[in-house]
Amino acid sequence: MKRPLSATTSSAGEEATDEPTETTPKQSPVLPEPEPTPTPLYLKEGLFAVQKPLGWTSQDVVGKLRFLLESDAKARNAPDRRTKRRRPWMKVGHGGTLDPLATGVLVCGVGAGTKDLQKYLVGSKAYRAEVTLGYQTTTLDSDPKAEIVEKQPFDHVTSMESIDEVLQSKFTGKIQQIPPVFSALKRDGKKLYELGRQGQTAEDLKIQPREVIIYDLKLVGYSNTESEGNKNNDNDDNESKQPIEKFFIDVECGGGTYIRSLVRDIGIALGTVATMTKLERTKQGQFLMEHSLPYNASDTDDVVKLDENGGIVINKREDCNWTVDAINEAIRTCRETLLTSEDDGLKDK
Repeated sequence: MKRPLSATTSSAGEEATDEPTETTPKQSPVLPEPEPTPTPLYLKEGLFAVQKPLGWTSQDVVGKLRFLLESDAKARNAPDRRTKRRRPWMKVGHGGTLDPLATGVLVCGVGAGTKDLQKYLVGSKAYRAEVTLGYQTTTLDSDPKAEIVEKQPFDHVTSMESIDEVLQSKFTGKIQQIPPVFSALKRDGKKLYELGRQGQTAEDLKIQPREVIIYDLKLVGYSNTESEGNKNNDNDDNESKQPIEKFFIDVECGGGTYIRSLVRDIGIALGTVATMTKLERTKQGQFLMEHSLPYNASDTDDVVKLDENGGIVINKREDCNWTVDAINEAIRTCRETLLTSEDDGLKDK
């Protein structure tokens, strides 16, 4: 009689035991180490505005901003992906030229924000200008290198009311305007200011008038030859009959308008000649002075440094309020506040 297989006997004929069998522990798969996050070239991209200092060109401003941002990017070891080394490392631009002797709001773009600058080039802007009667310069402003080309008496200009009548009747709405010779417009491939430096005038160059639009024009104050300080328009009834040498206008206009030319034409309409002696851009699109980064605490000073040849001295490497942190914060603030509305503040684009 065959003995039955015992329940304690393994199918392989080996004796079973109560001792636990040893098993090979499962090993976790080895994951590749995550690649380090690449250092971004731009910490923030978008639009913001600065207050352009007196004496700076708009390209001086762009150069200063680019210098600050690129210095920071190099310190962070940001990648340089330029295919041509001569090209700027970072994209920085502005949305509408301000003359060197003008101050105020200048809209700027960083990175992807530069794509939105075109509409600010052609959109409406607002200015406050100082008009000085009695003389006209080659540049139509108070450039230190400008020459006085004409003088005319202005003794007959004694009433704010008469000035305002001229402004409202002849210089609002769509008007014809001859651009100044000293401008960046081109003639036969050359910039007009290059031809102006050779002594050519608007008549020599046969510069044609073009249509511009003045949305709003207000007379906001004056000073005469014997008074100190400015008087506002509310005291017109009490003003003396002394000649008015200087007065101030607020202008809102379309793109392509030259305030220097407007001042020149106002002087002619008043029976004399005039020069623009101060200009401040107070608004560009939604951007106002209060939204714009000041250069430093002395931005309100009306003094420029000149070299021995009369040129304006610019030190773009000096310390100022335009820091990388301030620029990035301005971009963030503008994106979250000013740029959320569908109304961009530009009347013509």
